[in-house]
Amino acid sequence: FGLLVAPVKMPRATADERVVASFQEICAFIESQGRAPENNPANVIEFKLYHRLQGFLNDPASWEALAPYDVHGLLNEPEAPASIDEIVDSDVFGLLDSPSRDDAAEIFTLRHVPAHRAEPDDVAEHQPCPDFDRFAPLFKSCHEDLREGRRSLIQFRNESQISPETFYVVRGILAYVAGIGEETKVRGRRVARLRCIFENGTESNLLLQSLARSLYDNGRRVTEPNDVTLARMGLEVDVAQGEIYVLRSLSTDPQVQAIPHLYKIGFTKGTTQERVANAQNERAYLHAPVKIMAVYSTPAATVSSYEALLHRFFALARIDVAYTHGGETYATADEWFSVPLRVIDEAIQLLSAGTIANFEYDRDTGAIHLRA
Repeated sequence: FGLLVAPVKMPRATADERVVASFQEICAFIESQGRAPENNPANVIEFKLYHRLQGFLNDPASWEALAPYDVHGLLNEPEAPASIDEIVDSDVFGLLDSPSRDDAAEIFTLRHVPAHRAEPDDVAEHQPCPDFDRFAPLFKSCHEDLREGRRSLIQFRNESQISPETFYVVRGILAYVAGIGEETKVRGRRVARLRCIFENGTESNLLLQSLARSLYDNGRRVTEPNDVTLARMGLEVDVAQGEIYVLRSLSTDPQVQAIPHLYKIGFTKGTTQERVANAQNERAYLHAPVKIMAVYSTPAATVSSYEALLHRFFALARIDVAYTHGGETYATADEWFSVPLRVIDEAIQLLSAGTIANFEYDRDTGAIHLRA
């Protein structure tokens, strides 16, 4: 059956042979269609041949090699016109015709331009706030809370996060939403006017969507005070605290060092320093010292639940870490994740704000997205 007969391999085409073959495809098109290929995006083959031909025309260095195959004179330089009359006779599109007065005026006629751009009936502007004395203590208290760590700045995610009596950072200025007017829905989006007070003593009745757009562009939302969060959760302010910690391994094992953004997310009802004091002797810490990258204080009664939520949120990024210690090979997947540190911080802020259920982690992009 000829099973043992080795197939004959055709010699690989040289670069010059490929150039000639591609030029001959253009010639074959002209012979079949009676015209040169045109810039026609609707026909992929013709579109490709057109741009290939333009490439040859713009490369005089290739003309000499292709001259024996240029049966249609595609690469011949056009002869210069012998006279002005010849130039005029070749103007098949009438570009050199003298325009009439009416034709000349056509260049000043705008086409395909809206005559008027629709604007809101009431464009929001910053005005002096007549009762700013009422709000000044709120801004002072908010700044103190931020300095003392009772409040945090987190990334603004969605217009649903805009509510009355909340603070935001807009273009570097602290803003307070004192109230929201009557709301309507337009194509599923919230439409309402806000009374927005700024720490510089001005106010504006801007649209909710306008504030949202400003916050999407590097804006920040200010979380509520920690004691308010605890009270809302039904917990006492002085309740015992635990810690969610994020650690980086200082292992010298090449298998560990090769994993990008490798962090351990865990919790303790004591202090993180005490918990990791013996890390080099514990399998949970890969038998190596660790560096504490971040610590988040949270009520001890909920700290284990917070950890479980974070582990579930980053489940797709959980890593099976293999390492060698004392001549023995270990493999563990306990609480180690390949996630950028800033993304872990972002997830914990969403968890603190109670909105993490609305988001998901995309391992491919390494970013958090709003759930579809």
